[in-house]
Amino acid sequence: MADETSGNFTLAIIFARPYILHNKATIFRTGMPPEQVTPQVKTTEARRTQMYKGILELALMRLLRDDAQYGLRILEALREAAGLDLSEGTLYPLLHRLEKAGLIKAEWRHEAEASHPRKYYHLTPQGLSELKVQSDIWLEMSERLNAFLKQEGK
Repeated sequence: MADETSGNFTLAIIFARPYILHNKATIFRTGMPPEQVTPQVKTTEARRTQMYKGILELALMRLLRDDAQYGLRILEALREAAGLDLSEGTLYPLLHRLEKAGLIKAEWRHEAEASHPRKYYHLTPQGLSELKVQSDIWLEMSERLNAFLKQEGK
């Protein structure tokens, strides 16, 4: 039977958890504690978030093109290889949306070295076609935009 003190402690943990998670996310995204995040840093982060929304789907499909991956491995690869600072709260809804659209498929696997089954995602044939279309669009668009941004002022 829990006494009143342990019950209050549990409530304190429950109410403090969103604050702790928010602080960890802020430190991860910006590299600084929340109290040091200036309005300019917040604006930069908001811009970066908007830009990421347009490329996460493409990066995720590209990652799954070669091999099936599970969630944490996907998250790490997109952070390290693609340089995308995204959270689990961004990744899992995206995976669900792409699965619902038929672009990826998920299956549970139990591996000997893992203590529990993992949900692996892989690209479907429809997803492979969509990846090709989006890649072509992105490469053309980014090439033109890069050329435009590098132009000397008149």
